[in-house]
Amino acid sequence: MKLLDAIFESCGDLQELFQPLSPDLVALQLSCGRLKGRLQAWGFDGFRLNLLNTNQTLFLSGSRRHEPCTLALPLNPSEGEVDYKAQGITVPWPGLMGYNRGLIDFDLKLPAGAQLATVVISKAAWLDRHAQQAGPLMLKRWDESNQLEVRTPLRDELQRQLMALIHSQEDPEQTEDSDQLIHALIQCFEDPAAQTLPIAKREARHQAAIDLLHWCAQHPKTPLKIEEISREIFQSRTSLFQGSKEHFKRTPLELQRSVRLDRVRQLLLNRKQRHNQGLMGVSDILEAMGFSSRSHFAHRYEQHFHELPHETLNRSHTKAP
Repeated sequence: MKLLDAIFESCGDLQELFQPLSPDLVALQLSCGRLKGRLQAWGFDGFRLNLLNTNQTLFLSGSRRHEPCTLALPLNPSEGEVDYKAQGITVPWPGLMGYNRGLIDFDLKLPAGAQLATVVISKAAWLDRHAQQAGPLMLKRWDESNQLEVRTPLRDELQRQLMALIHSQEDPEQTEDSDQLIHALIQCFEDPAAQTLPIAKREARHQAAIDLLHWCAQHPKTPLKIEEISREIFQSRTSLFQGSKEHFKRTPLELQRSVRLDRVRQLLLNRKQRHNQGLMGVSDILEAMGFSSRSHFAHRYEQHFHELPHETLNRSHTKAP
C-alpha cells in the first residue's frame, strides 16, 4: 500500500515529511541551486519502505524512534567529491548503513543525485526473523557495526527485490515479495566476506557542528552570539567554528543564514503557510524572518538557490492549491 508520494523543494518541507521516522529531523542544503526532491513510502507486511531522491547535496540529522530498526541502502553510487556519509563516516563501498540498534540519533550526508531506499522494520520483528533464518553473524553485526558492504551477486538481488516492491505494490504476490526482501537483507548480514565499519564516537567538532545546526533550526531569527551558544549547548567556541567549517563548509553565521534562507523559501513556495501567517509577499516574509535589507537578502538568496525571491514566489502561484 502506498503511504506517501510527495515532492519537496525546501528542507523545511522535507523535515515535515520525515516526522514518522524522526520527529526532530533537521535538513540542510549544502550545494547551491533549486532543490527538487521526492519522498515516497509504501507499507508492506511487517515493514515500511521509503525512497528518497534529491538533486542537491543534503545533510540530515535527528533522533531515532526507539522501536524501529532502519536499514538504508543507496541505489546509486556516489560520484565526484561528495560521498554518502553515515555518522560522519564515509561509506567506502556499496552497502547498508544506519542500522545499528544501539544508536539513538543519526546524521547522514547525501550527495546530489542520491536515491536512497530505507527499510523500516520493528526491532522485535527483525529479531524474530533472525531467530528463524540467521546465524550469530547478523546479530553481532547489528550490535557492533553501522555500515555493511553488500557484494555482488547479493547486491543485485537486493536491488532487484527493492525495485520489484516499488513497482509492483498492487501485485497479489506482494507478501511473498516482501518476505524475499527481508530474506535478502539477512543474507547480506550473513555474508562472511562482507566488510563492516563500526560506530565511531563522534569527534568533539562533529558533535558541535550537529548541536549548532539544531540550535540554528530552533532559533533561526535569534542573533547568533557564539559565546552564549557555546555555554548553552556545552561546546567550545573552537569546536563550533571548526566543526561547522569541516562538516558544512560555512561559518556558524553562514550556517544560520542558510537555515533562515530555507525558511524563507518554504514560505515563498507555500501559499497556505503564507496565508495562515498573514504574509502577503516577499517583504512580509523577509520581515517575519528577521531580514532587514531586501537587496542584500536577494543577493544571498540568488547565490544559494540560483533564482530571485520573486521568481520563487511567482512559481508558487502557478501550483495547484
